[in-house]
Amino acid sequence: MFTIYRLQSDRRQIRQVQQATQTTDQWGIEPTHGLFGSPEWWQHIRKGTLPIHHIRGKISRVYMGSMNDWPEFAMISDAGEESEWSRYANEPEFDFFYTVGRPIEIDYVIQRTRGNPADFYEVPIEIRVDDKYA
Repeated sequence: MFTIYRLQSDRRQIRQVQQATQTTDQWGIEPTHGLFGSPEWWQHIRKGTLPIHHIRGKISRVYMGSMNDWPEFAMISDAGEESEWSRYANEPEFDFFYTVGRPIEIDYVIQRTRGNPADFYEVPIEIRVDDKYA
């Protein structure tokens, strides 16, 4: 498997979420385990107090979501469940790997969002794809 995304390397994403969290009560992620992307937050992940979840499957659809301006994909897990995710990639050329049928693995944590305490966000920590898929 080839890693196309690591949140820890995505300083822009971390900065944007931190800014939203620190400047409003309506946006961002609740700092239940420290400020998103901070050393404290990563320590909770390492210790397991903010557990990492894992999903593996195949990409079933690649599309533009939101108002046709946000790259997304859907996947079918090995357990047969469908989920939808943003197409994150640390390098622009890695977007090429988001193709229908390609095996994919995602490690993620679950965080409560601001604005609606019942909403949760599955935060991708790392995304890997089969780089040998033809």
